[in-house]
Amino acid sequence: MRNYEAMFIFHPDLTDEKVEQSVQAVEKIIKGNTKSELKTENLGKKTLAYPIRKLNEGYYVNYVFEALPVAIDKIKTELKHSEDILRFIIFVKDV
Repeated sequence: MRNYEAMFIFHPDLTDEKVEQSVQAVEKIIKGNTKSELKTENLGKKTLAYPIRKLNEGYYVNYVFEALPVAIDKIKTELKHSEDILRFIIFVKDV
């Protein structure tokens, strides 16, 4: 098992309730593919470094978890078509 960190940027026009639902949906997918503890940190709405889909803001959410490398591909496949997610990256976290 490796330690991973994932950063997600959600669409800025989502309501607080919809952002929470989207965060929980991502948590469910990650937990379904890993058996470790998941730490979630909602960083709030921030200005993007550059426009994505002509948008200048987004809701940033950070996840920290342990998983097998094959689980990462499954997580990416399940999440890449979500309209609520502008961008995400999953990387190995050095301990």
